Amino acid sequence: MVDSLLSELQTAPDEQRILKIKAQLADELFDIDNQMCLRYADEAYQMATKLGDSTRLVRMARMKGQMLRGLDRLQESIDILTEVLPIARRNNLREDYKKILNALAIVHTFQADYDKALEYHFQSLVVRQEEGNKAEISITLNNIGLVYFKLRNYEAALKYYDECLALKKENGITYDLDALYINMGLCYGKLHRYIEARESMEQAFITCDGKCSDAIRISGEYGLGISYFWLQNLPEADKHLNISLAIARRVGDKLYQGENLTVMAEIAADLNDNVTAEKLLTEAEGIITELGYNELLMNIYLQFSHLYTKTESFEQASKYQSRYIHLKDSLVSEELVKSIAKIQTNFAERENIATIASKEEAIKQQRDLNAAVVVIAVLAGLLILVLQFGNRNIKRVNAKLSEAKEVIQKQNAELEIKNRQLDNEVDKKTLDLARVNQSLKQVNDELDNFIYKTSHDIRGPLASLKGMCNVALMDVKDPVALDYLKKLDATAERLNSILTRLVIINQINNSKITTEKIDFNVIVNDVLMLEKKKGLPQELQINTFIDPDLQIESDKELVRIVLENLIDNAIKFYNDSERIQSFIHIHIGKGENGSVRARVIDNGIGISESSPGKLFQMFSRASERSETGGIGLYITKTATEKIGGKVGLLTTPEGYTEFYVIFPPVPSSAWDRAVPHMA
Repeated sequence: MVDSLLSELQTAPDEQRILKIKAQLADELFDIDNQMCLRYADEAYQMATKLGDSTRLVRMARMKGQMLRGLDRLQESIDILTEVLPIARRNNLREDYKKILNALAIVHTFQADYDKALEYHFQSLVVRQEEGNKAEISITLNNIGLVYFKLRNYEAALKYYDECLALKKENGITYDLDALYINMGLCYGKLHRYIEARESMEQAFITCDGKCSDAIRISGEYGLGISYFWLQNLPEADKHLNISLAIARRVGDKLYQGENLTVMAEIAADLNDNVTAEKLLTEAEGIITELGYNELLMNIYLQFSHLYTKTESFEQASKYQSRYIHLKDSLVSEELVKSIAKIQTNFAERENIATIASKEEAIKQQRDLNAAVVVIAVLAGLLILVLQFGNRNIKRVNAKLSEAKEVIQKQNAELEIKNRQLDNEVDKKTLDLARVNQSLKQVNDELDNFIYKTSHDIRGPLASLKGMCNVALMDVKDPVALDYLKKLDATAERLNSILTRLVIINQINNSKITTEKIDFNVIVNDVLMLEKKKGLPQELQINTFIDPDLQIESDKELVRIVLENLIDNAIKFYNDSERIQSFIHIHIGKGENGSVRARVIDNGIGISESSPGKLFQMFSRASERSETGGIGLYITKTATEKIGGKVGLLTTPEGYTEFYVIFPPVPSSAWDRAVPHMA
C-alpha cells in the first residue's frame, strides 16, 4: 500500500491530491515507521494550513504531536498539540479533540506537569462520559490513575485503577487490560502490598497469553523486577530488570532504559557494589537528562546523593542533593498542589451537579408516579363497576356454555368410539403391511439366491460347451462347420459374460462396504491394461487426466466396477468411421463439498435413447452392439448407489457423450448395513 501511494504521489495532478496522498501515507506508517510518519504528517500539516483544510490540518497536527511524543521530543509535541486543540473544538472534530486531550495529558505526565495532565485527562473524561463509550472511559480512568501514581497518591491511583478494571470486566473490554494489571501491581508495591503486586504483574502476562507486545514485556518485566526488589529477592529482581532493559534497548525505549538502570543501581548499592551503582546511575542520567523526564531525573539525583553520602564523597553528594531539591521544588510546588486541588474540586463539583440533577429527575418521576397512582385508583373504581355489570352477563353466558358442554361431551364420546374403531383398523392394516413386507423380503432373498445358484449351475455346462467348441475348431476342417462353431463359441462367450454380470449384481446387492484410501491412477491403469488384453481398436485414442491431490476413502472394489463398466462401455461403442479420429477422455477431479467427479467422454456412436434414465435399467440396450443385454450400465448404477454416489449421462456442447459419476467424500448411511461381504 505504501509503495503504491509513493508511486501515485509522483504523478498527483494538484495540491489537493498530494495532500490526500501524504495524509494516507502518514496513516499507513503510524506506529510502523515513526520517523517517516512524522515526515509525511508534517508535510501534510503544512499543506493543509496553506489550503485552509481544517479537518486534515487538525488530524495531521494531532498525528505529528503523537509521533513527536513517541520520539521523546516532548516540548515540540506539546506546542503543536496545544496549537490545534482549540481548532478541533471549534470545528467539532470530536475524535481528534479527544485524542489531542489524551496526548497532551500523557506528554505533561512525562514532563511531570501533573496539574496540566490532570486537567486534560478530566476534560477528556467528561467528553467520553457524555458519549458513553465504555472502552474510551476505561482508558482515561487508567491514565488518571497513572498521574496520581506519579504524585505518590497511591490510594487515589488505585481507586481509579479499580474503577477502570471493574468497567472493563463489566463490558468485556480486553484492550490494554495487561497494561492496567501492571499499573495496579506498581501501586500495590508502593502501598507495601508486595504479594498482590507480584500477582498483578503475573496476571498481566497471563492476560496477553504469550503474545505480549514489546511495550507490555518491557513494563511487565520491569514491574516484576520492582516487586521482587520490594520483597528483597535481589537476584530475581535483577534478572527481570535485565530482561526489561534488553528489550527497551532493542526497541529504543529510552524512558524504560532509564527506569531499569535506576532500579538496578539501587540494587547494586544495596549489595555495596558502589562502582556498578555509580556507573548505572551515570548512564541513566545521560539518557533521561536529554529527554526531559523530570520525575525520573529527580529520583536519579536523589540516588546519586545517597550513593555519594554512603561513599563519603560529600561534595558530589551536596551537588546532587541541591539538584534534587531544586527540581523537586519546581515540580512539587505550592502552586502545583493548589492547581491540582482546584482541578479536583472542579471535577467533583461537576459530578455533584450531575448527582443533584439526577436526584431532581428522580423526585419529578416520583411526583409523576403519584399522579399516575391517583389516576389508576379512579380507573380501578370504574373497572369494578364495569365488572359487576359484566358478571351478570357472564352468569347467563355460563348457563348456555353448560348446555353446550353437555352436547360436546356426548359428541366426544361418539368420536372416541369411532377413534377406537379406526385404531383397530390401522393396527390390522399395519400388521398386514408387515406380513407383505416380510413376504417381499423373503421373495427378494429367494430371487437373489436363485440368480446366484442358477448362474453358477449354468456356467458349468456353458464352460463344457466352450471347451468342446474349442476342440472342434482344432479338428474340423469343413469351412461351413468351422463358421458355425465360431458363432456357437461367440454366443457361449456372450452368455458367460451375461451370467458373470448377473453374479456381480447379486454380489453388489449383498456386499458389505469396506473403506480404504482410493488411488484412482492404479484403478484406471488396471482397467486399461485389462482392455488392452481384450483387444483395443488401433484407431482409438484414450486420454486420461487424474488430479494428483485427490483424497477420498471408499470401497475399492465397487469404485473399480463403476470405472471398469463406464470405460468398457465407451470402448465398446467407439466410432469406427474412417473419417473421424475416435477418442475417449477419462477425467477424474475434485467435485463439490469434498466429493470426486469422474467423467468418461467419447465421440462414439452416441446415445439414441430418448429417456437417458432408462439406460441404467436392467436389460435396457442403447445399441445393437451391446453384447450383455443392457446389464453394464445397470451394474454401474447399482454399485454407485451402494457407495452413496450418483451416476448420470450428459451431452457436451460439442455433441459428445459424457457419463459422469460423483463419489461422495464420506460413506452414506447405506454403508452401515450389516450384510455379508462381497465374494
